[in-house]
Amino acid sequence: MALTLTGCQSSASRMAECEAQGISRDTCYLSEQNRKQSINAVAEKQAMENAANAVQHAQAAHQAPAEYKPGNLKPINVKAHGIEFKRSRDGFAYINGSLAANDENSADASVYSAGLYTVIVYKTGKINAMKEGQYVGRLK
Repeated sequence: MALTLTGCQSSASRMAECEAQGISRDTCYLSEQNRKQSINAVAEKQAMENAANAVQHAQAAHQAPAEYKPGNLKPINVKAHGIEFKRSRDGFAYINGSLAANDENSADASVYSAGLYTVIVYKTGKINAMKEGQYVGRLK
């Protein structure tokens, strides 16, 4: 029980207890300072490990899977339902001649949009088109 309470003591009470045992004030002070430095070193080490883990996690979360990296894409050129969709190997996509934004990449599909149109390219090879949020049809 006494050991559990020592962690809850104040610095002054630990100093007084140390001096009561007949140890010099200077030695008790140095012992208390070493205790504080030790606690701070452990806390700093843990904080650095946490920060390093957070950075690694953030980097992993922001890396696109290999199939989405520029230069690794299959070029596409399809036209149906009055919509023409082109995507180069470098990842640049065009919908009806306008540069399309790559809105989303997942393990299953890539989503591109330009103006009123949205094109979803699935890993299975299927390509669906939408206009103003309404399904238009399959492009491939």
